[in-house]
Amino acid sequence: MRILLMAVVAAVLIGAPAAEVSAQDIRVGTINLQRALNESSAGKAAKVKFKEQLDRLQRDLERQKSEVDALKDQLAKKALVMKADERRNLEMDYQRKAREFERAYEDSQGELQLKDSEMTRDLLKELQQVIQEYGRRGGYTVILEQAGGALLYGAAHIDVTDAIIAEFNQKR
Repeated sequence: MRILLMAVVAAVLIGAPAAEVSAQDIRVGTINLQRALNESSAGKAAKVKFKEQLDRLQRDLERQKSEVDALKDQLAKKALVMKADERRNLEMDYQRKAREFERAYEDSQGELQLKDSEMTRDLLKELQQVIQEYGRRGGYTVILEQAGGALLYGAAHIDVTDAIIAEFNQKR
């Protein structure tokens, strides 16, 4: 990403003299994509939806963990007075529930990461379209990402983040 961004900037800057473009014709903007995602209405709604899914998964995991803990306590308290078959059945039940809990935990982590990636990807796709439309309409030569590491300095007046957030909110 950083190499592509630097290549675009270099092409614009190197190609500008060849096309006899003056410095006045070059218009540069910067955007903080993370801030745009976090502060836009769509980003806030996605966070709420993600939090709801997270809470649901946590409730399910807590319920399963309670069951596992209850079996563990039962084993600890009654194992010495139980018949061998009963103890073995209880131990097997405990081990099975513990494995199910571990799998559910791992699955939930993967599911959350996938959902987060999907929501972020979809929002970024929409946000990119808004940025492109804004850039074309505003006569920008290039709009660069602030937080990507390739931008070492950008004057505050070229930051278009607030305008992009406003336009993105209107679009949705």
